[in-house]
Amino acid sequence: MSDQRSTVFQTNPNKDFLRTEYDYSHVERWHRKAVRRLEYLGLPAWEMLDIICWEKFLHRFTTIEREENQQHLMFLQANVQDVEHRLYSLYGEFDKILLSGCDKYGQSPEWPYDVVNLDYFGGFLYSNLSRPKAIKKLISNQANFQRSFLLIITQHLRDGDTLGEKAAFLEDLRRSLKSITPDKGAHKKVDKVIDWYVSAGTPDSFRQALYMNMFLRDEGEAEHFDVECQPGILYSGTGKASMVHFVTDFVFHPGIGHKTASKQSLLQLIDLGTREVRDGTFVLPVQVAPKLGISK
Repeated sequence: MSDQRSTVFQTNPNKDFLRTEYDYSHVERWHRKAVRRLEYLGLPAWEMLDIICWEKFLHRFTTIEREENQQHLMFLQANVQDVEHRLYSLYGEFDKILLSGCDKYGQSPEWPYDVVNLDYFGGFLYSNLSRPKAIKKLISNQANFQRSFLLIITQHLRDGDTLGEKAAFLEDLRRSLKSITPDKGAHKKVDKVIDWYVSAGTPDSFRQALYMNMFLRDEGEAEHFDVECQPGILYSGTGKASMVHFVTDFVFHPGIGHKTASKQSLLQLIDLGTREVRDGTFVLPVQVAPKLGISK
C-alpha cells in the first residue's frame, strides 16, 4: 500500500499544469483579495511542490503526513527551501485528525485557514463515510472562525460507494429540480439530464464531479458560506490513475441564522459539467455532459 501511495503522489505534466497554472491563479486571486499572506492547510507530500510553487502567497503552512519517513523528508525539504520556520507538521490520517481535532501526538491544526489543499489517496465515498464527515468538520471549523477560504481537492475516481450513495443523490436531485422548475416542459429536460447521469454507460467521473460539487455546496451553505464551484477537472495521474480535481470558493456571510443561498444557482452548478486536462493542458473532452439550459 505504501509503494502504491508513493507512486500515486509522484507528479506528472497534468498535475504540474494544475498546480502551476490553474490552482496558482486561484491562490493568487485569494491573496489579492486578502491583501496579506494566506494561512495554508494541506497534504503536500514530502516534496511540498504546491507550497514551493505558491510560497510567495503563503504565510504559515500546516501539513499533514501519515508516514513518519515522509514527514522526515518534508522537514529536510523545508530546510533546503529555507521555509522550515514556517512549517507546522501534523502526523497521521487527515480524516482522523479533522474528526478528532488532533494528530497522533496530540497536536491540533491551528484554525482558521485561507487555503486548504487536500490531495488525498483514494476516493471520497466509503462505507463508514469518514471522508465526507471530515470535510464537513473542516467546513464547520472554518465557519466557527467566520473565515472565508479556498478549498482545493484532488481525489481518485474510485471509491467504496457500496451503499449506492450517488444513485440516491441523483434521484433526490431529480425531485429537487422538478420542484423548482414548475414548467412541465422543463421536467423533460431534467429527466434527460438525470437519466444520462444515472445510465450505466456514463463514466462515473461525471457522477463524481456533480456529486462532489453538490456536496460542497450543500455543506457550505448550511454553515453560512456563499459557495462557488468550478467544473470538476478530469485528468490522468501518475500510473494512469483516473483523477478528478475541484476548486471551490467559500465566502462566509456573518450575522445570519438561516442557510445561505449562493450566488451561483443550483441550475448553474449542474450545467458546469467537467473539463479535461491531457498532456499538461486543457483539451476538448471526449464526452460532454448534457446541460439543463433552464434559466432561473
